[in-house]
Amino acid sequence: MKKTARIVVGICAFLLVYSCEETIKTPVLEASINKELLTINESMVIDFSGAIADNIVVYPGDDMQNYDLRDQSNTGLVVNKKLFTYSYRVPGVYKVTCLASTSGDRATNLEFATCSFTVNVIDDQTEIERISCPQIIRDEVFAEKYANDEWLMVLPRSVMYNNREQNVSLSQRLRFSIQSDSTKVSVNGNDYSATTAYNLSSPVDILVKSNYGTERPYKLYTINYPRFNTFTLMGINGTAKLDEFNYNTYIINVTLPAGTNVSSLVPEFTTYLPSDKVYIGNTEQTSGASTVDFTKEVTYRIVSTLPDKPEMQAESTVVVKIGFQ
Repeated sequence: MKKTARIVVGICAFLLVYSCEETIKTPVLEASINKELLTINESMVIDFSGAIADNIVVYPGDDMQNYDLRDQSNTGLVVNKKLFTYSYRVPGVYKVTCLASTSGDRATNLEFATCSFTVNVIDDQTEIERISCPQIIRDEVFAEKYANDEWLMVLPRSVMYNNREQNVSLSQRLRFSIQSDSTKVSVNGNDYSATTAYNLSSPVDILVKSNYGTERPYKLYTINYPRFNTFTLMGINGTAKLDEFNYNTYIINVTLPAGTNVSSLVPEFTTYLPSDKVYIGNTEQTSGASTVDFTKEVTYRIVSTLPDKPEMQAESTVVVKIGFQ
């Protein structure tokens, strides 16, 4: 009799423990979304700060991630933080489904809770991220962005390539970096072509039109890195040596008669643009008037400014070296 009682007590204890182990808490899913109208590549943010669950999975609703097609190998994304972010690359209307689940200790008797949102994704990309000239002899040269959707392209007049100086034309191909492949670009009123060489000697009008229909105008200006056109000391012409890699840096070598006193010389020079300013340090230099000590290398700074756009500038560094014969 006592043995039977012990067996009954043992079975009850086992059932009690098993029942406690398999107690399943009910999942709670409280989520909010930051926006229901998005542009492509814009982040959708879902906040799960009020969720209580063992696992949370989000089905964004795009290709192979549709909750309604989960029986057809569509999968979701596991959330391991309180915030979930996602961006879409294709416009459309998407059903976003969030699934929270809890289970017993043996991963049985799953309990679920779901919520869903509908997001509308439009392709309204009109932002130009980069503008470049892709083939300046051997390099890609990028423009700089200014305010009011204006850009400045700075090009060298010539470059050193294969040990010889080669001129750079102001007729160049352009390349635009925009996040959407559906965005259309026109240049000076004509459809953009990656193989067309555009005349950059005057401002270029660029119009960007998104797939959604939004239009945004841009303006591209171009200026050359400034250079001395001529540089002479005591009537002797200097010889320019371009830096092969830095388009805004070069050297001028001047060979003077042996024994020349170079501590107080007056250079004569011209620049390609009469409006260019020439400095040593912050002191402006005047051709045929400014006295310079050439007992050491002298570094000139030439600044070229776009007409009517004083904020758009290009600057070059020129080192003058004196030799003797």
